Amino acid sequence: MISVEDAKRLVSRHSKTLPATNTPIELAVGKVISAGISSPVNLPPFHQSAMDGYAFRFLDFQKKISLNIVAEVAAGYTHTEKLKKGQAVRIFTGASLPEGADTVVIQERAKTNGRQLIIEDIEIQKGANVRQLGSQVKKGQTALPKNTLINPGGVGYLAAMGIASIQTISTPKISVIITGSELVPPGAALGNGQIYESNSYTLKAAMHSIGLQAFKIYSVQDNLQLTLKTIQRAIAQSDMVLITGGISVGEYDYVGKALHQLGVKNIFYKINQKPGKPLFFGKKDETILFGLPGNPAAVLSCFYEYVFPAINKMMGKKDLFLKKLSLPISINYPKKAGLALFLKGRITNESVLPLEGQESYILSSFSQADCIIYLHADRKNLKVGEMVEVHLLPGLY
Repeated sequence: MISVEDAKRLVSRHSKTLPATNTPIELAVGKVISAGISSPVNLPPFHQSAMDGYAFRFLDFQKKISLNIVAEVAAGYTHTEKLKKGQAVRIFTGASLPEGADTVVIQERAKTNGRQLIIEDIEIQKGANVRQLGSQVKKGQTALPKNTLINPGGVGYLAAMGIASIQTISTPKISVIITGSELVPPGAALGNGQIYESNSYTLKAAMHSIGLQAFKIYSVQDNLQLTLKTIQRAIAQSDMVLITGGISVGEYDYVGKALHQLGVKNIFYKINQKPGKPLFFGKKDETILFGLPGNPAAVLSCFYEYVFPAINKMMGKKDLFLKKLSLPISINYPKKAGLALFLKGRITNESVLPLEGQESYILSSFSQADCIIYLHADRKNLKVGEMVEVHLLPGLY
Protein backbone atom coordinates (compact mmCIF):
# COMPACT_ATOMS: atom_id res chain seq x y z
CA MET A 1 0.00 0.00 0.00
CA ILE A 2 1.39 3.38 -0.99
CA SER A 3 0.76 6.99 0.03
CA VAL A 4 -1.51 9.41 -1.78
CA GLU A 5 1.49 11.49 -2.83
CA ASP A 6 3.40 8.50 -4.24
CA ALA A 7 0.30 7.32 -6.11
CA LYS A 8 -0.14 10.73 -7.74
CA ARG A 9 3.51 10.84 -8.78
CA LEU A 10 3.17 7.41 -10.40
CA VAL A 11 -0.02 8.40 -12.24
CA SER A 12 1.71 11.50 -13.61
CA ARG A 13 4.86 9.58 -14.58
CA HIS A 14 3.07 6.81 -16.46
CA SER A 15 0.45 8.97 -18.21
CA LYS A 16 1.90 10.02 -21.56
CA THR A 17 0.90 12.97 -23.71
CA LEU A 18 -0.96 11.84 -26.82
CA PRO A 19 0.05 12.75 -30.40
CA ALA A 20 -1.31 15.78 -32.23
CA THR A 21 -4.32 15.85 -34.52
CA ASN A 22 -5.89 18.43 -36.82
CA THR A 23 -8.83 20.14 -35.11
CA PRO A 24 -11.39 22.65 -36.47
CA ILE A 25 -11.22 25.73 -34.29
CA GLU A 26 -14.88 25.45 -33.29
CA LEU A 27 -14.01 22.13 -31.61
CA ALA A 28 -10.76 23.33 -30.01
CA VAL A 29 -11.98 24.71 -26.67
CA GLY A 30 -10.29 22.83 -23.82
CA LYS A 31 -7.55 21.45 -26.07
CA VAL A 32 -3.84 22.24 -26.04
CA ILE A 33 -2.04 23.32 -29.19
CA SER A 34 0.92 21.11 -30.06
CA ALA A 35 3.06 23.80 -31.75
CA GLY A 36 3.24 27.57 -31.72
CA ILE A 37 0.92 29.36 -34.14
CA SER A 38 2.22 32.27 -36.21
CA SER A 39 -0.24 34.79 -37.56
CA PRO A 40 -0.71 34.60 -41.34
CA VAL A 41 -1.90 38.24 -41.39
CA ASN A 42 -1.49 41.56 -39.68
CA LEU A 43 -4.29 42.09 -37.20
CA PRO A 44 -5.86 44.54 -37.82
CA PRO A 45 -4.90 44.12 -41.49
CA PHE A 46 -5.06 47.90 -42.03
CA HIS A 47 -5.19 51.13 -40.03
CA GLN A 48 -8.72 50.87 -38.69
CA SER A 49 -11.09 53.41 -37.23
CA ALA A 50 -12.08 52.57 -33.66
CA MET A 51 -15.04 55.01 -33.64
CA ASP A 52 -17.61 56.70 -35.83
CA GLY A 53 -16.19 60.09 -36.77
CA TYR A 54 -13.86 61.80 -39.22
CA ALA A 55 -10.40 60.73 -40.38
CA PHE A 56 -7.82 63.40 -41.18
CA ARG A 57 -4.12 64.26 -41.23
CA PHE A 58 -3.04 65.41 -37.78
CA LEU A 59 -0.59 67.82 -39.36
CA ASP A 60 -3.55 69.73 -40.82
CA PHE A 61 -5.19 70.02 -37.42
CA GLN A 62 -2.00 71.39 -35.91
CA LYS A 63 -1.93 74.05 -38.62
CA LYS A 64 -5.64 74.73 -38.10
CA ILE A 65 -6.38 74.30 -41.75
CA SER A 66 -10.04 74.18 -42.71
CA LEU A 67 -10.78 70.56 -43.62
CA ASN A 68 -12.87 69.56 -46.59
CA ILE A 69 -14.88 66.30 -46.32
CA VAL A 70 -14.22 64.50 -49.59
CA ALA A 71 -15.70 61.04 -49.04
CA GLU A 72 -17.51 58.65 -46.72
CA VAL A 73 -16.00 55.28 -45.74
CA ALA A 74 -18.08 52.51 -44.14
CA ALA A 75 -16.76 49.23 -42.70
CA GLY A 76 -15.87 46.88 -45.53
CA TYR A 77 -15.06 49.67 -47.96
CA THR A 78 -12.01 51.84 -48.70
CA HIS A 79 -11.25 55.28 -50.08
CA THR A 80 -8.65 54.54 -52.72
CA GLU A 81 -7.27 58.04 -53.12
CA LYS A 82 -4.54 59.35 -50.85
CA LEU A 83 -5.78 62.05 -48.49
CA LYS A 84 -4.41 65.41 -49.54
CA LYS A 85 -3.64 68.52 -47.54
CA GLY A 86 -6.78 69.92 -45.94
CA GLN A 87 -8.95 66.88 -46.67
CA ALA A 88 -10.94 64.58 -44.33
CA VAL A 89 -13.35 61.67 -44.74
CA ARG A 90 -16.46 60.67 -42.85
CA ILE A 91 -15.58 57.26 -41.38
CA PHE A 92 -17.31 54.54 -39.40
CA THR A 93 -16.14 52.03 -36.81
CA GLY A 94 -14.08 49.24 -38.35
CA ALA A 95 -13.44 51.03 -41.63
CA SER A 96 -10.01 51.36 -43.21
CA LEU A 97 -8.34 54.77 -42.97
CA PRO A 98 -7.43 56.20 -46.36
CA GLU A 99 -3.75 56.57 -47.13
CA GLY A 100 -2.39 59.72 -45.51
CA ALA A 101 -4.93 59.84 -42.67
CA ASP A 102 -3.56 59.10 -39.20
CA THR A 103 -6.15 60.35 -36.70
CA VAL A 104 -9.90 60.10 -36.12
CA VAL A 105 -12.00 62.62 -34.24
CA ILE A 106 -15.20 61.15 -32.84
CA GLN A 107 -18.40 62.59 -34.26
CA GLU A 108 -19.46 63.98 -30.87
CA ARG A 109 -16.35 66.22 -30.82
CA ALA A 110 -16.73 67.63 -34.31
CA LYS A 111 -19.10 69.87 -36.30
CA THR A 112 -19.79 70.09 -39.98
CA ASN A 113 -20.87 73.00 -42.11
CA GLY A 114 -21.81 71.54 -45.43
CA ARG A 115 -18.63 69.79 -46.58
CA GLN A 116 -16.46 71.60 -44.07
CA LEU A 117 -15.21 69.87 -40.89
CA ILE A 118 -14.67 71.74 -37.63
CA ILE A 119 -12.73 69.76 -35.00
CA GLU A 120 -13.75 70.80 -31.48
CA ASP A 121 -11.54 68.34 -29.56
CA ILE A 122 -8.62 70.65 -28.83
CA GLU A 123 -6.83 67.94 -26.78
CA ILE A 124 -6.87 65.30 -29.48
CA GLN A 125 -3.55 63.52 -30.05
CA LYS A 126 -2.05 62.08 -33.20
CA GLY A 127 -3.30 58.53 -33.79
CA ALA A 128 -6.38 58.99 -31.62
CA ASN A 129 -9.19 56.49 -32.19
CA VAL A 130 -7.13 54.49 -34.67
CA ARG A 131 -6.31 50.79 -34.36
CA GLN A 132 -2.89 50.58 -35.90
CA LEU A 133 -2.10 47.96 -38.53
CA GLY A 134 -0.73 44.86 -36.77
CA SER A 135 -1.27 46.36 -33.31
CA GLN A 136 -2.81 43.09 -32.03
CA VAL A 137 -0.40 40.78 -33.84
CA LYS A 138 1.91 41.23 -36.79
CA LYS A 139 2.16 38.87 -39.75
CA GLY A 140 4.63 36.10 -38.95
CA GLN A 141 4.62 36.88 -35.23
CA THR A 142 3.83 34.09 -32.74
CA ALA A 143 0.17 34.57 -31.91
CA LEU A 144 -0.23 31.60 -29.57
CA PRO A 145 2.79 29.78 -28.10
CA LYS A 146 3.09 26.01 -27.91
CA ASN A 147 1.06 24.33 -25.14
CA THR A 148 -1.54 27.10 -25.00
CA LEU A 149 -4.88 25.86 -23.68
CA ILE A 150 -7.56 27.09 -26.07
CA ASN A 151 -10.49 28.95 -24.50
CA PRO A 152 -13.41 30.72 -26.24
CA GLY A 153 -11.34 33.89 -26.61
CA GLY A 154 -8.61 31.85 -28.28
CA VAL A 155 -11.10 30.46 -30.78
CA GLY A 156 -12.19 33.97 -31.71
CA TYR A 157 -8.57 35.10 -31.96
CA LEU A 158 -7.79 32.26 -34.36
CA ALA A 159 -10.85 33.06 -36.46
CA ALA A 160 -9.85 36.74 -36.60
CA MET A 161 -6.52 35.66 -38.10
CA GLY A 162 -8.35 33.59 -40.72
CA ILE A 163 -7.23 30.26 -39.23
CA ALA A 164 -9.86 27.53 -39.60
CA SER A 165 -8.08 24.55 -38.03
CA ILE A 166 -5.07 23.90 -35.80
CA GLN A 167 -2.92 21.05 -34.51
CA THR A 168 -3.92 20.09 -30.96
CA ILE A 169 -3.05 17.27 -28.59
CA SER A 170 -5.53 14.44 -29.12
CA THR A 171 -8.39 13.78 -26.73
CA PRO A 172 -8.04 10.36 -25.08
CA LYS A 173 -10.44 7.58 -25.99
CA ILE A 174 -11.79 6.42 -22.66
CA SER A 175 -13.73 3.20 -22.13
CA VAL A 176 -15.73 2.59 -18.96
CA ILE A 177 -16.45 -0.92 -17.72
CA ILE A 178 -19.09 -1.34 -15.02
CA THR A 179 -18.96 -4.70 -13.21
CA GLY A 180 -21.55 -6.28 -10.94
CA SER A 181 -24.33 -8.84 -11.36
CA GLU A 182 -26.50 -6.93 -8.91
CA LEU A 183 -26.73 -3.81 -11.07
CA VAL A 184 -29.73 -2.80 -13.18
CA PRO A 185 -30.19 0.43 -15.19
CA PRO A 186 -32.32 3.30 -13.87
CA GLY A 187 -35.91 2.94 -15.02
CA ALA A 188 -35.95 -0.87 -14.79
CA ALA A 189 -37.77 -2.77 -12.06
CA LEU A 190 -35.60 -3.85 -9.13
CA GLY A 191 -35.48 -7.51 -8.27
CA ASN A 192 -34.48 -8.97 -4.92
CA GLY A 193 -30.89 -8.08 -4.09
CA GLN A 194 -30.53 -5.69 -7.00
CA ILE A 195 -29.54 -2.01 -6.98
CA TYR A 196 -29.59 0.71 -9.58
CA GLU A 197 -26.34 1.27 -11.44
CA SER A 198 -25.03 4.82 -11.02
CA ASN A 199 -21.27 4.68 -11.64
CA SER A 200 -21.48 4.96 -15.43
CA TYR A 201 -23.75 7.99 -15.10
CA THR A 202 -21.43 9.58 -12.54
CA LEU A 203 -18.32 9.04 -14.66
CA LYS A 204 -19.99 10.21 -17.86
CA ALA A 205 -21.16 13.38 -16.08
CA ALA A 206 -17.71 13.99 -14.58
CA MET A 207 -16.09 13.63 -18.00
CA HIS A 208 -18.72 15.83 -19.62
CA SER A 209 -17.98 18.55 -17.05
CA ILE A 210 -14.38 18.70 -18.30
CA GLY A 211 -15.34 18.59 -21.96
CA LEU A 212 -14.95 14.84 -22.62
CA GLN A 213 -17.22 12.02 -23.65
CA ALA A 214 -16.74 8.35 -22.81
CA PHE A 215 -15.71 6.41 -25.91
CA LYS A 216 -17.42 3.16 -24.89
CA ILE A 217 -19.51 2.01 -21.91
CA TYR A 218 -19.60 -1.68 -21.04
CA SER A 219 -21.60 -3.53 -18.39
CA VAL A 220 -20.28 -6.90 -17.24
CA GLN A 221 -21.72 -9.42 -14.82
CA ASP A 222 -19.47 -11.11 -12.27
CA ASN A 223 -17.95 -13.69 -14.58
CA LEU A 224 -14.23 -14.15 -15.21
CA GLN A 225 -14.42 -14.94 -18.93
CA LEU A 226 -16.80 -12.09 -19.66
CA THR A 227 -14.60 -9.74 -17.64
CA LEU A 228 -11.49 -10.91 -19.51
CA LYS A 229 -13.04 -10.45 -22.95
CA THR A 230 -14.48 -7.04 -22.13
CA ILE A 231 -11.25 -5.63 -20.67
CA GLN A 232 -9.26 -7.04 -23.59
CA ARG A 233 -11.63 -5.38 -26.09
CA ALA A 234 -11.51 -2.07 -24.22
CA ILE A 235 -7.70 -2.07 -24.10
CA ALA A 236 -7.49 -2.65 -27.85
CA GLN A 237 -9.55 0.44 -28.69
CA SER A 238 -8.82 2.87 -25.85
CA ASP A 239 -6.13 5.15 -24.49
CA MET A 240 -7.61 4.77 -21.00
CA VAL A 241 -9.86 2.15 -19.40
CA LEU A 242 -11.85 2.82 -16.23
CA ILE A 243 -13.23 -0.25 -14.46
CA THR A 244 -15.57 0.07 -11.49
CA GLY A 245 -16.04 -2.71 -8.96
CA GLY A 246 -14.58 -6.19 -8.77
CA ILE A 247 -11.07 -5.00 -7.87
CA SER A 248 -10.99 -6.37 -4.32
CA VAL A 249 -10.12 -9.98 -3.45
CA GLY A 250 -13.57 -11.41 -2.78
CA GLU A 251 -14.76 -14.66 -4.32
CA TYR A 252 -16.76 -12.80 -6.98
CA ASP A 253 -14.18 -10.08 -7.67
CA TYR A 254 -12.76 -10.93 -11.07
CA VAL A 255 -11.16 -7.70 -12.27
CA GLY A 256 -7.80 -8.27 -10.58
CA LYS A 257 -7.63 -11.83 -11.89
CA ALA A 258 -8.50 -10.68 -15.42
CA LEU A 259 -5.92 -7.89 -15.39
CA HIS A 260 -3.24 -10.34 -14.29
CA GLN A 261 -4.15 -12.86 -16.99
CA LEU A 262 -4.10 -10.14 -19.65
CA GLY A 263 -0.57 -9.11 -18.66
CA VAL A 264 -1.50 -5.65 -17.41
CA LYS A 265 1.46 -4.17 -15.55
CA ASN A 266 0.61 -3.44 -11.92
CA ILE A 267 1.98 0.02 -11.19
CA PHE A 268 0.24 0.18 -7.82
CA TYR A 269 -2.64 -1.42 -6.00
CA LYS A 270 -4.12 0.02 -2.80
CA ILE A 271 -3.54 3.51 -1.44
CA ASN A 272 -3.45 4.56 2.19
CA GLN A 273 -6.64 6.60 1.86
CA LYS A 274 -10.35 6.68 2.48
CA PRO A 275 -12.45 6.39 0.41
CA GLY A 276 -10.92 4.39 -2.44
CA LYS A 277 -8.27 2.29 -0.70
CA PRO A 278 -8.44 -0.63 -3.24
CA LEU A 279 -7.49 1.54 -6.24
CA PHE A 280 -5.54 -0.18 -9.02
CA PHE A 281 -3.41 1.62 -11.58
CA GLY A 282 -1.72 -0.27 -14.39
CA LYS A 283 -0.63 -0.25 -18.00
CA LYS A 284 -0.89 -2.55 -21.00
CA ASP A 285 1.22 -1.40 -23.93
CA GLU A 286 0.18 2.27 -24.38
CA THR A 287 -3.18 1.98 -22.59
CA ILE A 288 -3.48 2.96 -18.93
CA LEU A 289 -6.07 1.33 -16.69
CA PHE A 290 -7.72 2.32 -13.43
CA GLY A 291 -9.45 -0.31 -11.36
CA LEU A 292 -11.80 1.89 -9.35
CA PRO A 293 -13.75 0.80 -6.29
CA GLY A 294 -17.40 -0.12 -6.70
CA ASN A 295 -18.85 2.28 -4.14
CA PRO A 296 -20.15 5.38 -5.93
CA ALA A 297 -18.62 8.12 -3.78
CA ALA A 298 -15.26 6.35 -3.82
CA VAL A 299 -15.46 6.15 -7.62
CA LEU A 300 -15.98 9.89 -7.96
CA SER A 301 -13.30 10.78 -5.39
CA CYS A 302 -10.76 8.60 -7.20
CA PHE A 303 -11.78 10.06 -10.55
CA TYR A 304 -11.10 13.61 -9.42
CA GLU A 305 -7.88 12.84 -7.54
CA TYR A 306 -6.24 10.36 -9.95
CA VAL A 307 -8.09 9.92 -13.26
CA PHE A 308 -8.57 13.67 -13.84
CA PRO A 309 -4.81 14.44 -13.67
CA ALA A 310 -4.04 11.46 -15.93
CA ILE A 311 -6.47 12.83 -18.53
CA ASN A 312 -4.89 16.28 -18.27
CA LYS A 313 -1.40 14.81 -18.77
CA MET A 314 -2.57 12.87 -21.83
CA MET A 315 -4.07 16.06 -23.28
CA GLY A 316 -0.84 18.02 -22.77
CA LYS A 317 -2.13 20.35 -20.07
CA LYS A 318 0.31 22.02 -17.69
CA ASP A 319 -1.89 22.00 -14.59
CA LEU A 320 -2.70 18.36 -13.93
CA PHE A 321 -4.41 18.29 -10.56
CA LEU A 322 -7.47 19.97 -9.10
CA LYS A 323 -6.96 23.62 -8.15
CA LYS A 324 -5.98 23.98 -4.51
CA LEU A 325 -6.85 26.42 -1.75
CA SER A 326 -5.96 26.55 1.91
CA LEU A 327 -9.02 27.35 4.03
CA PRO A 328 -10.00 27.12 7.70
CA ILE A 329 -12.24 24.20 8.57
CA SER A 330 -15.57 25.39 9.99
CA ILE A 331 -16.21 22.57 12.51
CA ASN A 332 -14.26 20.29 14.80
CA TYR A 333 -13.51 17.10 12.87
CA PRO A 334 -12.33 13.91 14.59
CA LYS A 335 -9.58 11.98 12.82
CA LYS A 336 -6.96 9.42 13.73
CA ALA A 337 -3.45 9.73 12.36
CA GLY A 338 -2.31 7.14 9.85
CA LEU A 339 -4.93 7.30 7.09
CA ALA A 340 -5.43 10.05 4.50
CA LEU A 341 -9.00 11.25 3.99
CA PHE A 342 -10.82 12.82 1.07
CA LEU A 343 -13.91 14.55 2.44
CA LYS A 344 -16.79 16.00 0.44
CA GLY A 345 -16.92 19.65 1.37
CA ARG A 346 -18.61 22.96 0.69
CA ILE A 347 -17.01 26.40 0.83
CA THR A 348 -19.01 28.99 2.77
CA ASN A 349 -18.00 32.35 4.23
CA GLU A 350 -14.30 31.87 3.42
CA SER A 351 -14.14 28.56 5.28
CA VAL A 352 -14.86 24.96 4.33
CA LEU A 353 -17.44 22.62 5.82
CA PRO A 354 -17.10 18.80 5.73
CA LEU A 355 -20.56 17.59 4.74
CA GLU A 356 -22.51 14.88 6.50
CA GLY A 357 -22.43 11.48 4.86
CA GLN A 358 -18.75 10.76 4.13
CA GLU A 359 -19.19 7.00 3.68
CA SER A 360 -17.98 5.62 0.35
CA TYR A 361 -21.45 4.52 -0.78
CA ILE A 362 -23.14 7.91 -0.17
CA LEU A 363 -23.57 10.22 -3.16
CA SER A 364 -26.08 12.59 -1.57
CA SER A 365 -23.25 14.57 0.07
CA PHE A 366 -21.33 14.68 -3.22
CA SER A 367 -24.41 16.20 -4.84
CA GLN A 368 -24.00 19.18 -2.47
CA ALA A 369 -20.20 19.39 -2.61
CA ASP A 370 -18.14 21.95 -4.49
CA CYS A 371 -14.78 20.74 -3.23
CA ILE A 372 -12.83 17.88 -1.70
CA ILE A 373 -11.04 18.41 1.59
CA TYR A 374 -7.75 16.53 1.69
CA LEU A 375 -6.52 15.55 5.14
CA HIS A 376 -2.99 14.14 5.04
CA ALA A 377 -2.36 10.84 6.76
CA ASP A 378 -0.57 12.49 9.66
CA ARG A 379 -3.37 14.97 10.46
CA LYS A 380 -5.56 14.22 13.47
CA ASN A 381 -8.50 15.70 15.41
CA LEU A 382 -8.94 19.02 13.65
CA LYS A 383 -10.35 22.00 15.48
CA VAL A 384 -12.42 24.89 14.13
CA GLY A 385 -10.21 27.35 12.26
CA GLU A 386 -7.37 24.97 11.45
CA MET A 387 -6.17 25.33 7.87
CA VAL A 388 -6.84 22.43 5.52
CA GLU A 389 -6.04 21.67 1.88
CA VAL A 390 -9.09 22.13 -0.37
CA HIS A 391 -9.37 20.79 -3.92
CA LEU A 392 -11.90 22.65 -6.11
CA LEU A 393 -14.19 20.52 -8.23
CA PRO A 394 -13.96 21.36 -11.96
CA GLY A 395 -16.88 23.13 -13.55
CA LEU A 396 -17.99 24.72 -10.27
CA TYR A 397 -15.37 27.48 -10.06
